Amino acid sequence: MSWIRVLIPVLAAAAASAASPALAQTAGCAGFKEAMVRAAGDLKPEFIRPLVVSRGAGAGLDNFDLVTRGRIDGVLRCKEDAFVSFEAKITLPADGPLLAQFEKAQEAALVSALKWPSARAEATIKRLASDAAEYLRGSRERGDIVFSGRVEEHAGGGVDIGLLWTLTDRNFVILTGQ
Repeated sequence: MSWIRVLIPVLAAAAASAASPALAQTAGCAGFKEAMVRAAGDLKPEFIRPLVVSRGAGAGLDNFDLVTRGRIDGVLRCKEDAFVSFEAKITLPADGPLLAQFEKAQEAALVSALKWPSARAEATIKRLASDAAEYLRGSRERGDIVFSGRVEEHAGGGVDIGLLWTLTDRNFVILTGQ
C-alpha cells in the first residue's frame, strides 16, 4: 500500500505537467497582438477596443476588434493578459486576393497565439480548409437545411482550432482552456 501513496502524487504531477505545456505555450494578449502585427505583414492588422455594453456574459474579458486593410473582421478576447480566444471572419463572395489574405491571417494567428513555426501553421490551415470545403460540398449535396462545413482540431492542452464555412462567410477560431 505504501507504493500507492508514492505513485499517486507522482502521477498527478506528471498529468498536470503533461496537460499544461500547450497552454503554457500560448502567447499572452499583448504578445499575441505584437506577434500578429509582425506575422501578418501587408494586412497591417490593428487591435482596437470597441465599446461593449454587456450584462453577465463575458464579464471580466477584454475584447479587441481586429481591423485590417482587407475585409477581414476579427475579435481577440483576453482575461487580463491571458489569451482566451481569437476569431476571424470574411464574408462571401470573395476574390482570390481576399481569400489569400484570410489564409495568411489564419496562419499568422496560429503562429502568434500558439508559437508554432509558420510551416506547421500553413499545413494546418490548408488541411482544415480542405476538410471544411469537403464538408460544405457534402452538406450541399445532401440538401441540408443549412449548408456548412465545420471542422475542428484539438491542439492539446485545452487549445482548440476551428473553421466554419457557409455559403455566405468563412470563420476561423482559436480557443484556449482559460
